[in-house]
Amino acid sequence: MSQPLVEVRNLYKDFKVSGENTLFAKTFSAVQNVSFSVYPGETFGIVGESGCGKSTVAKLIMCLEKPTSGEVWLKGERIDALPEGKRRALRHQFQMVFQDSGSSLNPRKRVADILREPMLYHRIADKKMADERVDFLLSMVGLPVEMKNRYPHEFSGGQRQRICIAKALSLNPDLIVLDEPVSALDVSVQAQILNLLRELQEKLNLTYLFIGHGLGAVHYISHRIAVMYMGRVVEMGPSDELFDHPAHPYTKALLDAAPVADYALRGRNRVSLQGEIDEHPPVGACPLYHRCPYKTEACLQFSDELRALPGREGHVSACDKAWEG
Repeated sequence: MSQPLVEVRNLYKDFKVSGENTLFAKTFSAVQNVSFSVYPGETFGIVGESGCGKSTVAKLIMCLEKPTSGEVWLKGERIDALPEGKRRALRHQFQMVFQDSGSSLNPRKRVADILREPMLYHRIADKKMADERVDFLLSMVGLPVEMKNRYPHEFSGGQRQRICIAKALSLNPDLIVLDEPVSALDVSVQAQILNLLRELQEKLNLTYLFIGHGLGAVHYISHRIAVMYMGRVVEMGPSDELFDHPAHPYTKALLDAAPVADYALRGRNRVSLQGEIDEHPPVGACPLYHRCPYKTEACLQFSDELRALPGREGHVSACDKAWEG
């Protein structure tokens, strides 16, 4: 296997609770001991409920947030510890597409300027070459070249997201982080954007980190998937393997909560979580302890360690039940 393009090692991120006294403020752990690698040419998906920490992980990789502890490596270089000046010089190597395309684009600038300026700033191209590349990028994402002199508000949500993708591509990045890029779009438009992302990946050998809570979208586009719960990765494995043979109770509950079109499957036994996500388990216990229907006294002694499941290559879980088969 090739060397990882991105490595996340034992990542933690704590935030101070707003409104608290600064000196004695409580902290909230948004990310706890998260580790994974992303390889060139693949799509690594992260899925979980809102508030599980997946978008915070994306921001830590993009160096938009500074980790409390842990490391982020890109192409063999640790980037979270670099001075801002050196990190800025590497910015063109990792780009991000956000959920809200409307706020991602400067409303006072035409699309041609939005796409041209990053190339000029990072000296990827001179003005003439940048103008030619604007036309090429718009064509690549399925937009007519004649639209380049329009403003963002003149486009639909799906078209604006295509512009955001073109903007990310303009710098020839090694990694594109996609933070819920289709969740704000209509279902039919979601499919178009997902197909576009797959086509671009095949043509340009792109590497994606795809963040989402829509299970269908994450499954469709990802090669491997990590499932997060309360800041931790609780299960990780190849996309089809994880969806066909979920091991962790939380993963099973997520999949069972999704609508099913096949009437024959609607009466199946489902994993149903109890209580609320904001209930805090006893100190040292599994984070799912209060909600898990399979909990035992052994779950009061929890380890963040992800262990391989017998006979399932690359599939790991943090649940004792899964380890027992």
